[in-house]
Amino acid sequence: MDPSDSSHPSATTPLEATTEPVYRPTVEAYDQWAAIYDTDGNFLQALDSVMMAQILPKLLDFLPPNPNIVDLGCGTGRTTLNLLRVPGSRLLGLDNSTKMLDIARDRCSRAWDSLSKNQRAATLSFDVWDMLDEKIDMPGAARNADAAVSTLVVEHIPLDVFFGVCSGMVREGGVVLLTNMHSEMGAETQAGFTDPMSGEKVRPTSFVHTVEAVVEEAEKKGFEVVWGPEERRVHEEDFGKLGKRAEKWVGKKVWFGMILKKG
Repeated sequence: MDPSDSSHPSATTPLEATTEPVYRPTVEAYDQWAAIYDTDGNFLQALDSVMMAQILPKLLDFLPPNPNIVDLGCGTGRTTLNLLRVPGSRLLGLDNSTKMLDIARDRCSRAWDSLSKNQRAATLSFDVWDMLDEKIDMPGAARNADAAVSTLVVEHIPLDVFFGVCSGMVREGGVVLLTNMHSEMGAETQAGFTDPMSGEKVRPTSFVHTVEAVVEEAEKKGFEVVWGPEERRVHEEDFGKLGKRAEKWVGKKVWFGMILKKG
């Protein structure tokens, strides 16, 4: 799961985009988004990848050898592709969208196979799990993790639920790395996409979380900030990396990230 409003140029001429967005349950929306998710010009996703390249080395400083890592809300595996390069780790990707997971499983398995044993995770697995469904238990392999990594996911989850999940997932002394759309951006837009065939502007369920609210709720659940929070604005020099859709956000905060430690 990864946000920011976007559309997709298709070889098949799409219908004119509808004026009013269509709101769908998060799982349904991301299942529909999966086919174009990695190619629809989502600038926040691009920015998150840039920032994660800087943060992941910091995360490794908090991890033991051969760590258990959960990519919580792994989507199509954008972040998983980098995590699977942590040698000796046991890596689990979780998501509530089966269609996003199908893509993640395929691309990450191929990447894992291409690496030598000393360059990759010891194990790589994926599972379907919806943290909002209280009737479904957390997968056993996700418990007692050394780290939970969750990029551009918490926008879709109430904070008390998210950090309750993280508290049950991460061991004492373990860490959570999270990134999200900044509330300055969230006040004007939310995660979503334009379906290239129907022209629908599709929006999943989203919440606007401030940095302060995230930190406050994390502390209630026994976490403390050990890196960040880092907030990121869009600058003109970013256009080459982020694409044209970033232009309207120049000077505005669009992203934040942090690492939190349990206990």
